[in-house]
Amino acid sequence: MATETKIQALVHKLEEGGWVKRVKFLVIFSAVLFNISLYFFRDARDAGFHGLSHEKAMEQAQIAREISRGHGFTTKMIRPAALWLFEKEKGRFPVDEQPDIYHAPLNPYINAAVFKLADLLNDAFEKKGQSKEWVSWLTFEKLITTKELIYAYDKFVAGVQVLFFLLAVMVSYFTARRLFDDRLAAFAACMMLICERFWEFSMSGLPQMLMLFLFSCAAYAMVRAIEQKYVSKSPIGWLSTAAFCFGLLGLTHGITIWIFAGALIFVLLFFRPLGRDVVIMAVIFLAMYTPWMMRNYEVCGSPVGLGWYSGLHMLRGTEASLMRGLEVSLSELSPLTFRSKVQSETVDQMGSLYTFLGQSLMAPVFFLSLLHIFKRPETAHFRWAIFCMWLSAVLGMSVFGMPDRGGLPANDLHVLFIPLMVCYGLAFVLVMWTRLEINIKLVRLAFLSLLFFLSSLPFIDHTLARLRGGAMPVVWPPYVPPYISLLRTWTVEKEVIASDMPWAVAWYADRKSLWLPKTIQDFVTLNDYKSLKGEIVGVYLTPVSGNRGFLNDIVKGEYSEWAPFILRNVQAREFPLKVSTVMPIDNECIFYSDRDRWTIRED
Repeated sequence: MATETKIQALVHKLEEGGWVKRVKFLVIFSAVLFNISLYFFRDARDAGFHGLSHEKAMEQAQIAREISRGHGFTTKMIRPAALWLFEKEKGRFPVDEQPDIYHAPLNPYINAAVFKLADLLNDAFEKKGQSKEWVSWLTFEKLITTKELIYAYDKFVAGVQVLFFLLAVMVSYFTARRLFDDRLAAFAACMMLICERFWEFSMSGLPQMLMLFLFSCAAYAMVRAIEQKYVSKSPIGWLSTAAFCFGLLGLTHGITIWIFAGALIFVLLFFRPLGRDVVIMAVIFLAMYTPWMMRNYEVCGSPVGLGWYSGLHMLRGTEASLMRGLEVSLSELSPLTFRSKVQSETVDQMGSLYTFLGQSLMAPVFFLSLLHIFKRPETAHFRWAIFCMWLSAVLGMSVFGMPDRGGLPANDLHVLFIPLMVCYGLAFVLVMWTRLEINIKLVRLAFLSLLFFLSSLPFIDHTLARLRGGAMPVVWPPYVPPYISLLRTWTVEKEVIASDMPWAVAWYADRKSLWLPKTIQDFVTLNDYKSLKGEIVGVYLTPVSGNRGFLNDIVKGEYSEWAPFILRNVQAREFPLKVSTVMPIDNECIFYSDRDRWTIRED
């Protein structure tokens, strides 16, 4: 009898008692550790993390490395369009330490702090006489070997994004608690953890998870501001906090200014006196963003740098073709063409909305929740803030486009709205469930489990794939870090390598790399006139240009001028780079050079 009593007491503690929060915490914490271990700490040949997968993530990573070295916000990736802008506005191109004028600064500076910390740890281990293997694993000066397929600092970059993702889950949990209740907040947090799109962005190295954290903080501050209004207190403090978070968000990715514009529209319509809070928020945002615009103007003569030219995507070809040109023309831009672009991009976004919202079953239900009358006024009104910000974000993404080379659009803002939309969608579904008046706990549990299971299907599929292994241990095509790093041994610091993936050459080979110009004549002009303070000593071609359909994409596509080099039937008599060597994997990469740099000589 005593044993049965103890068992009943234990069950009560697990279901209703003080152990509930402990069990929830342990389950969530275990799930997080399990997934992180799958991505980072398994053997490289079957791990879920195969290295950075997106070009802009590698760009920002190598900028962060330059910052950590004390070179400031500079880059080793050379866009021909940047060369044009520098020469047009400043009369010269600063090839020795080229300031980056494309990316926002916050994410590279955060990564630079992590790299610097790793440097300090490296120095500490060296002073204590630790093993050379441990020290060389820490330092990014070490060349990657064929035994070390994944660059250690790739893990650091992705690890920073995972950390911000977990912080965003925590902030979203507290926001959901204020809008709804503890149980719904916990359920929504679990649905965030099993949303595969969050993990994909974390592993890519893109700053979306940092953006998610900052946006979650801004959303929490706006919820508190709405609450302040309903208790007859001034919301200025919380709105100022929201503006500060939006300022940091803008310094992480410039396109998020569109989200801030949507927030200002909501604040203008909701808070009184009319316009006062909007002005205060705008002043705070401008005070944070203006110094960066001043820096851009100082280094390149344009306060918005080169990034805004990406808005010409689809108007002047792809963004890649724009950046590979030695001139960016703004003439003959037609409003009709611009309207067609915005329309096309918007239709594409709506057609893929379920994917953009992480294939989370509850996120699209948010739009149905707009038709529901929530009892709590702050909950009812905040959904319109979300809707305003989302609509403005959609417009921004349509204006600038969403070019997708790495499988994840670098301009994707939909991912920031997934947690809040999941909360409202889940709340709406649960309200509809209660109206069915099914009071059987087991049935209710089965219903919630079904919702959770359907939302987790992409995550389960990818997790099982990682457990099975068998996939390439690196992001191939086109990235094989140890073979890209060979270019470092074949060249010296002052030499320049042209490539169809200069971001990877700059990151893994630590060499200045020119994005392959649109035409061979442009290449020859840059080389002959020594526009980069020296000759371009090599052209590195990869599956970025070669792994394409023969007729449409190679012969007639963006790299049509370079088709003979890609297809390896070029006659190099009049071209400055006369020798070549094929490179792994399966000889799909080729390096054209001014001389034989790869044969080992005893002299």
